[in-house]
Amino acid sequence: SETRINKKTIIEYMTFAKKIIEEDTLNPIDRAGIAALIEYSIRLAGRQTKLSTRFHNIADIVREASYWAKKNKKNTTSRKHVEKAIQERFERVSLVEDKIQEMIEEGTILIDTKGSVVGQVNGLAVYQMGQFAFGKPSRITAATAVGKAGVINIERESDLSGRTHNKGVLILGGYLRGKYAQNKPFSLSASIAFEQAYSGIDGDSASSTEVYAILSSLSKLPLRQDIAVTGSLNQKGEIQPIGGVNEKIESFFEV
Repeated sequence: SETRINKKTIIEYMTFAKKIIEEDTLNPIDRAGIAALIEYSIRLAGRQTKLSTRFHNIADIVREASYWAKKNKKNTTSRKHVEKAIQERFERVSLVEDKIQEMIEEGTILIDTKGSVVGQVNGLAVYQMGQFAFGKPSRITAATAVGKAGVINIERESDLSGRTHNKGVLILGGYLRGKYAQNKPFSLSASIAFEQAYSGIDGDSASSTEVYAILSSLSKLPLRQDIAVTGSLNQKGEIQPIGGVNEKIESFFEV
């Protein structure tokens, strides 16, 4: 849950932090530390105009930041102590993310970051591990041919696709028909796949990526591999907002 950022909610955050400090006999936190705490809350909310109301998470960061301040023999908790507490929390639960990054570096998980390829796009997915979320680039490919099968979702055919991903693919098909099949039947067979994805795919935020892959395959125009794409598509071809933007962007830059 979340609340809008304004003067009132920021004061409430400061009051909450002060209460935790008094109850647990922690170091006082300075203004820069409070600012870092609010930035962390904005990140949890996933929107620049919102603050997270996961107060148990915020309280834990206040306690852990005080620990790092005391360990550094400081009487006041500052920004660097709050940032240290946040970083340590991420590192404690980031084993899966670290392993995925290692597999990409070793070439076990195939991701191109140079050149251009026909029918291939770097998509972005977000994984939630308890309170920790992280992003992962995924290679999305399309193969097209003359036919009447329409858009084939390989994930759905192999029972690895969730309902919202299925809906996204159906919307994708609707967009293509509305755009390119007004005067004559749509004679197309196109298959799309998340390569090396074996544990299930859900969400519609890759629907725009899948359209680019299909259009690239049809036109034989190569797509740049040094960028990644995310965004939900509607039947009118408009790109819609999606979640997990921070994690998605960071994951591709790390690769």
